[in-house]
Parts: sequence; C-alpha cells; structure tokens
Amino acid sequence: MEGRVPMTAFATVTDRSGETPSTAEPATAVRFAGTETAASSDGASFAGFPVAQNQESSGEPKGPPPSSTAPAPRRRKKVPFEKGYSQQDWLRLTRDPKEDLTGNRGRPLGRKITLAEVELHNTVDDAWMVLNGKVYNVTRYVKFHPGGVDYLMQGAGKDATRLFHKYHKWVNVDFMMQKCFLGPFDNTPPTVQE
Repeated sequence: MEGRVPMTAFATVTDRSGETPSTAEPATAVRFAGTETAASSDGASFAGFPVAQNQESSGEPKGPPPSSTAPAPRRRKKVPFEKGYSQQDWLRLTRDPKEDLTGNRGRPLGRKITLAEVELHNTVDDAWMVLNGKVYNVTRYVKFHPGGVDYLMQGAGKDATRLFHKYHKWVNVDFMMQKCFLGPFDNTPPTVQE
C-alpha cells in the first residue's frame, strides 16, 4: 500500500489512489490530502482521517471541473401526489378486504380475456392493462401512479408488458396489483370465419 491513499468515508466519491497530485483533476469544492491528521474547528485532531484543503488555500483555480464526454444524466419528471395517493396509501388500500379494485365485486372474471376486450377499456375512468400475460383493472390505480396519469394511460387498453419493463423492471407487479387482477390474457390469434 505504499504511496496509496486509503479510502475513507470522505473519499468514496472517486478513487484517485492511483493518481499523483500533478495528474489529478482539480476538485470543485474540497480536495483531500494524504493521511495527515485532520483537525476540527476547535483544534481537536483525528488521526487517520484526511485533511480537507480548500481550493483557496491550495492555490488551485476555482470553477467547475473540466468538461467530460459523458452526457448529463436525464432527470425524471416527478409528479407530486395528491393527498392520500402515495404508494403507501395504495398498499393500505389493497390490504382493505372491503375494497373492490377489480370492478367485479373483488373477484376475477374467471375466464381468459382477449385483446379486443382489453382495448375497450382505455379511458381514465375505465382502464385495463395486460402485464406479463395477466389482465389488470388499473382504474383505481391511475391516481396512485408515481409517473402521473399520462404515463400510465400510455399502456391502458393494450399489452403494456414491454412498456412496463422499460421503466419498472424491478417492480413486482403481481404483488402490487393482485387485488386488480381480472384474469389471464388470451393471446391466441383470432380465427378467420368463412
């Protein structure tokens, strides 16, 4: 470990242990020196912690770091929830035995559901969606969707499995929407009648 700066809680953002001070990029606010003893504002010292050096005292130029070729991360558009429509409220609602989230007195339809039938339910007041081969009545969930009504309605009345996995690979839809389950999706192609 000769000549290497140990990683600490203060230096976990970027590992610069392989760089020499002359090749290291200038920091934007604080740069940490080796493993000298750090001192607090009251003069107490903490052995083993790096000493923070402000740019003003180190003589390095102020300003943003040099531009890189990596694109800036895209920010998600966050939609504020109405009061009573958070994910916690949705889970509470799904646990209530009196709630009918299927629109069928709390029971699945008991048969396979075709895409033609799902396509009839594509409005905010009546929205069905196919996810992972299962049909869900998402009408009551519309206001609870973290991305907002518009994003959820992109998949209403269709097989939205691909769209769902594009944004929600990690979400267990069977758990979240179990009380909205209507029945299995019938994906057999319609037969041509002569």
